[in-house]
Amino acid sequence: MLVTGAAGFVGSHIVSGLVARGAAVVGVDVRAAPAHLCPAMKFHCEDFADDSVLGMVEAGHFDAVVHQAAISSTLEDDGDLLRDVNVDRPMRLAQRCAVAGIPFVYASSSSVYGRIHHKGPITENSVDDRALCSGPLNAYARSKLLFDSQLATRAPAGLHWVGLRYTNVFGTRERHKGPMASIISQLLRTVATNGTPTLFADTLDASRDYVPVQRVVEVLERVLEVPVPAGTYNVGSGCPVSFATLLRWCSEFTAAAGVNVRLVPNPIADRYQYWTCADPRKLQLATGLSALAVEDVRAAASDLFHAFESMPDA
Repeated sequence: MLVTGAAGFVGSHIVSGLVARGAAVVGVDVRAAPAHLCPAMKFHCEDFADDSVLGMVEAGHFDAVVHQAAISSTLEDDGDLLRDVNVDRPMRLAQRCAVAGIPFVYASSSSVYGRIHHKGPITENSVDDRALCSGPLNAYARSKLLFDSQLATRAPAGLHWVGLRYTNVFGTRERHKGPMASIISQLLRTVATNGTPTLFADTLDASRDYVPVQRVVEVLERVLEVPVPAGTYNVGSGCPVSFATLLRWCSEFTAAAGVNVRLVPNPIADRYQYWTCADPRKLQLATGLSALAVEDVRAAASDLFHAFESMPDA
C-alpha cells in the first residue's frame, strides 16, 4: 500500500493500522517520518506528485493508493496553491492509479457542506442544495469540493475511486497541527493539563460531529477489503456533541465539580458552523460497518483525555 501524508495525524494512524493487519506499507510525506513508524514501513521524504512516486504507482508497485496528503489549513487563502496541491496533483496521482488498475482512496472533508441550515444529519448529495447547507466557507473547503466534483464528472477511465469526507477526526498525534488540531483534542488537552479552555460565548450549544481516528482507520481498512462503489462517503459518528456536553465530560473525567472556561466574543459569527452532523448511512450500507453511538465518542474522548494527563504531547 502507498500512503501519502504518512507523517501526518490521520496518515500515521492509517499506516499503523495497515501494518498491524500485515500490509507492506510505503509512506510518502514532505516531512520526516515519525520515529515510531520508521521500522514499520519504507518511507520516501518527497512530494507525492514527484515523478519518482508517480512512476512507482504507474509501474504497478502497489495494490492501492491511500491519499491523505493535502494543505489542510482552513486559514490558507491562496486559491492557486490550494488548487495545485489539493486538486491538480492528486488528479495526476489518480491518473497513474487508473493506468495501474488499482484503487485510489483519498481524504475529502465534511467542510464542503459549510453551514448546515437545519439540525439534522446531512447526506453526501446535499452539498449543492443551498436550502440545506451553505457550501464551502473557505478556500480549503472549496478545493476539496472541486476535487470531489472532478472525480465525479471526469475520473480517468477505469479508475476505481473512493472519497472519504471526514468530519471532526480526533485522537493522539495531533500536537504538530497547532490551531488546526481538532477542537475536541484542543479542549481535552487544555483541561487535562490544568489549563483554562477558551470558547466563543455564543457556542456552548454549538454541536460538532466528532469521529475517533480509529474509526477512520477501520473505515479505510474496510474500503480496501470490500467492493465499495465509486463515490464520496461521509465518515462521521452521526452523533453531534455540544461544547456544553464536552465540558461536562471533562468534569466527569477529572471527577471535579466543574470546569472553568473563558468565554470570549465570537468574531466570525457570520461564518461559524454552529452545527455539523454527517449522515453515515451510505458508508454503513456499502461497508457493513455498524453505526457509532454517542457513548463510543465519549469513550474515545475519555481515553484521549487520560492519555493527555499522562503524556501531554501525545
